[in-house]
Amino acid sequence: MNLPTLKVEHKCTECGLREEGFFCCISDDSLDLFQVTKITNTYPVGSMLFVEGQPANGVYVLCQGSVKLYTCSQEGKVVILHIAKPGEILGLSAVVSGIDYEVSAEVIEPCQINYVRRQEMIDLIEKRADIAVRAIEHLSLQYHYAYDQIRSFGLTNSVAGKLAALMLAWCAENRTSDVEVRLKLPYTHEEIAEMIGSSRETVTRLLKDFRETELISLKGSDLLIHDTEKLRSIVSRPRSARTRRKAL
Repeated sequence: MNLPTLKVEHKCTECGLREEGFFCCISDDSLDLFQVTKITNTYPVGSMLFVEGQPANGVYVLCQGSVKLYTCSQEGKVVILHIAKPGEILGLSAVVSGIDYEVSAEVIEPCQINYVRRQEMIDLIEKRADIAVRAIEHLSLQYHYAYDQIRSFGLTNSVAGKLAALMLAWCAENRTSDVEVRLKLPYTHEEIAEMIGSSRETVTRLLKDFRETELISLKGSDLLIHDTEKLRSIVSRPRSARTRRKAL
């Protein structure tokens, strides 16, 4: 996989990376305050920003790259809860609540991140109304994402349905509702399995089944979904009696 090359942006007021909806889309005065409190760093793939259960010492504003947020059982089973993209702020709920980080955060693409210490972030929220509103919006989006994930996966009876629901979520993230959708698929089969609480072998088999039934096409990291309506039918399809017996 070809990894992106980072061109680091140090001055928030002159940054060309910002888009509508990014946490850093605030007034110039607030951005000036943010500028003097944040610490800009870059991180290679595999870097850990924070680990579940650690004290929440600060927040991480993601400027470039992507980060996976996950939880891990005592037996070592990993479940990926979210893939954070540029514009998101990580660790905010723990910092605001004064609790430990609820998840672990690992870099999966080279990242530029602005770090703000906990007390400085609290001060910014208290002093600047637009920063407080952005924080509320971000926390609300996190809530909505968690609700949608639980609804999609919790009401889906089969692993195939969970994989189909995940693909539909990717379509939604790319803001497209076309019948045929082309996406970049930067995740390994192992990572996809961790997103739906399954095994790598099962994901590999299901992707093969999806290809053989001409539901999708895969070429390198390009994923072509031929019919989103068929994906939706898989999400809502009940398990067969044979599958239910296997699960018992």
